[in-house]
Amino acid sequence: MTTTSDSWEYPTHRKFEDVTPLSEVDPSDKAAVLRSRALAVRESWINAMEGRIVQQELKKCYRAEGVNHYQNCRHLVELYMTALKEKRVEGWRKVEKAESA
Repeated sequence: MTTTSDSWEYPTHRKFEDVTPLSEVDPSDKAAVLRSRALAVRESWINAMEGRIVQQELKKCYRAEGVNHYQNCRHLVELYMTALKEKRVEGWRKVEKAESA
C-alpha cells in the first residue's frame, strides 16, 4: 500500500527582507532592534511550525500504512526527530545555560 507521503517534501517558507541580526545591531537604534527581534521570533516560530507539519504528515503516514509504517514512514520519522532537536521556539533572548558542577 503506497501513500502520498512518499512524494511529500519538506516544507519551505517565504523569506522576509534581510534584517541585521540582533547581535550586530546598535542598541541605541530602537527601530533596528525591534525589527531584529521581530525577525528572530518570526523565524523561530516558522521553524517550530515546520516541525508541526512534519508531525502531521507522520501521523497521516502511520494511519495509512498500518503495520508497514516502520518501513514506509521511516523518512518522516528521521525528519521529525531532527525537527524535535533543532526546531524549537527560542525567541530573541538567548538564555545562558548554567553549567552543573
